[in-house]
Amino acid sequence: MSRRLPRRQRLEMLLGVITVFAVMAVVGAVAEMLSPEPGIVPSLVLAGFVLAWWFTYRAWRRTDSS
Repeated sequence: MSRRLPRRQRLEMLLGVITVFAVMAVVGAVAEMLSPEPGIVPSLVLAGFVLAWWFTYRAWRRTDSS
């Protein structure tokens, strides 16, 4: 229980923060798709958040839970 638990907790906190911003990016991407001239930037931002979430999730899964 040396450094694993604090690392896991930090990753859980990071997952929560990324999730909040990813949800906001989904709302922005959907709103942009419904606009008369949709752009690519909101979709790229959403893709970036999804990628960041995936890598953080993988790191969280690799940490020892005990």
